[in-house]
Amino acid sequence: MNFFRLRLINTLLLFLIGTVLGFMLKEKFYPSRDKPVQPVYRSSYPEQSQIPPAARSEYEGSEDQGEEPTDEPYAMQDFESGADTRPGTKDAYPETPARQEPAALLIEASAKSEPATPPRPAASEARAAGFFADPASYEGRELQLELQMITAKRSERGWRLNLVYTGPDRKINYLYIDDAELLGEKPELLIGYVYKVGFRCLKGETASGNSLLKIEPTGEKAAWATGLSAIE
Repeated sequence: MNFFRLRLINTLLLFLIGTVLGFMLKEKFYPSRDKPVQPVYRSSYPEQSQIPPAARSEYEGSEDQGEEPTDEPYAMQDFESGADTRPGTKDAYPETPARQEPAALLIEASAKSEPATPPRPAASEARAAGFFADPASYEGRELQLELQMITAKRSERGWRLNLVYTGPDRKINYLYIDDAELLGEKPELLIGYVYKVGFRCLKGETASGNSLLKIEPTGEKAAWATGLSAIE
């Protein structure tokens, strides 16, 4: 009987010791947090009970004497101007300029920033394409084409010009034109620049039999043009 009583007492002591240790460890590793202190709000205006009677009467009198806002000036102004400011009418809202779309603004800005280059005439393009496609059909005729300068060489009779035309299909066509007296001794011809060339096609060929009638610079040039002289 004493054995079981000691056993029960030991069990209660162990439970009590474990409970005390548990509280101690909890306070050590997990201390309780204090509640945050709520700030005390103090009004910057004095309470009515704290205002002296004399000042309170003046304060209340000033509130009673305040005038309510009225729309009479605006009504009189609208009446004098004759504008109808009722909701849903034309004069109720001021007219604002139409808003332009961003795409329209970008197109307008790009058009102002980039100078427009005059396109080549469609007739000249068609004439050049037709000539280089079938030069024999132009035998004995005079033509005027826009061509890029490649070289200008001295010949027995004067100058021999080598010009090039790039068709719509990116095909490069060469044309040789001879000149006896039009260019003179020191012509100013630049590689890659576009010239308006007038010539007479005597044989219906691109390699020979073409006589120069006139040549004028157009101001245009190819992307690969270096500005070097074409004279060799």
